[in-house]
Amino acid sequence: MSTSTDEDRYPAVEELPALVQKVLDDPDTTNSVADHVRWVHRTICKALEREDYKERYGTSLRELLGPGATALCELTDNGELRLRGYKNNPKGVTTSQRRRSSILRRLAREAGVPSGAISYPKPPRKPTMPAWARSQLHNGLKAQVEKQPSDPGLARMLVVVGLVLDAAPRTGELCTCGIADLAPDLSWVKIIRNPQAITSDLHLTEVWPVSPITQAALENWLPIRAQLIAGLQGSKNALLVSHGHGAYRRGTPLGRKGLIESYVAQVGELKGAVTGVGGKGWELPEGLEQLRLGVQEQRSAYTAEQAAGAKTPHWGPAVVLNPLLPEDVEKKKTAAAMAKVVQAVDAFHAARASAGDETDPTVLRARRTLREATRAAWARTDHTATLKLLHQAKLANDDLAAAGYKEPLLDALERS
Repeated sequence: MSTSTDEDRYPAVEELPALVQKVLDDPDTTNSVADHVRWVHRTICKALEREDYKERYGTSLRELLGPGATALCELTDNGELRLRGYKNNPKGVTTSQRRRSSILRRLAREAGVPSGAISYPKPPRKPTMPAWARSQLHNGLKAQVEKQPSDPGLARMLVVVGLVLDAAPRTGELCTCGIADLAPDLSWVKIIRNPQAITSDLHLTEVWPVSPITQAALENWLPIRAQLIAGLQGSKNALLVSHGHGAYRRGTPLGRKGLIESYVAQVGELKGAVTGVGGKGWELPEGLEQLRLGVQEQRSAYTAEQAAGAKTPHWGPAVVLNPLLPEDVEKKKTAAAMAKVVQAVDAFHAARASAGDETDPTVLRARRTLREATRAAWARTDHTATLKLLHQAKLANDDLAAAGYKEPLLDALERS
C-alpha cells in the first residue's frame, strides 16, 4: 500500500493506474490490445517494486515513460522481470518485445510525454515462391487430387492448398469458412476478409472463383467430412473439421492452431514418403503463411498490371459484398439476381418442353444459364434463400442438379 510520502516522492506510481484506465476506456482499444495494456502495466509495476528503479523513474510520468521505458525494455530483454520462471533468454527479437514497446509508446502518447521505448526491428519476411514454383504447386495439387486420397488429413490439406492458391485466404479466414460458403456447383467460395489491425466487425465478403482442381479436391473431401461429423452433436457447419488426431476431437471445427499443425504434419509426411523411395516430390512451402504470401504476391502483380492498363487481370474476386455500401443499392442488386433465377427456371422448362431431349443444345444452354443465375443469387444471399426461390419457381428437387447443386453439397447442407 502506498503512503502519503510515496505519493509525494513518486507521483508516477499514483498516476499510472489512471493513465492505463484511460487507454482501456478508449473505444478504439480492442479486447486484444486491452489484454496487452494490462500485461505491460503489470510489468511496469513489477519494475517499480525495485527500489532503484522507483527511485530513479517514479518521480514523474515523463521519467517513467521516457528513460524509464528504455530501462524497462532492457530489464525485460535480460529476463530480469519475468513473471514466470523461464530460464533461457530467447534468441533474436520476439513478438512480445515489439508488442511491449508498442504499448509503452501508446501510454506515452496518452500522457503527452516523449517515449523512451526501444524500437525493435521487424523480423525479415520468410521467402515466398517464385512464379515457376507456383506452377509446380498447381501441378502437384492436380496429381495428388487425381489419386482421390481417402486419408482425412491429406484430403483436407488438398482443399486447403487449393483454396489458398485460388483466393489467398489467411489461416483464420479459412477456419471460419463453412459449408454454406461454397457455391452450389463448388465453383465459387465466399471468403470473409479479416485483415490484421482492422478493429471493426464489418468486413468485406469476397466471392472467389474456385479452380477445377480445387473443386475436385472439395468433391473428394465432402464425403470424408460427412463420415467425420456423423454422430456429432451441435454445429456441423464448418468446412474444415478435425479427423480426431491428437487432442482434437473428431468432427469438430478445425481451429487456426490445428490447421497450421496439420498442414506442417502433412507436408512432412508427403516429403518423407517420396524421399523414402528415392524420388523428389511435391515441393510445398513448409509454412501455410509462406504459401499464402506467395499467392498474394501474384495477386499484387495482377493489380499493378491492371492499374497500368497492361491487361485485365484474371485473378480476382467475382463478387465483392461490402457492408458499408448503401443498403438500397445492395437490395436492388440482390433483387435483380433473384429475378434472373426465376427467368432462368422458366427458360429451362420451356427449352426442355420444346426439345424433348436433355442433350439438345438449347437445353444445355438453358442449364448453363440457370446454373450461372443460381450461383449469382447464392453469392448475394445464401443457400436457404436460393433453394427456397428455386422451389417457388417450380424447379423440382430432382432438377436441382440443373441449377448446379452438387449432391455432396446438398447432403452436407442437410446435415448442417
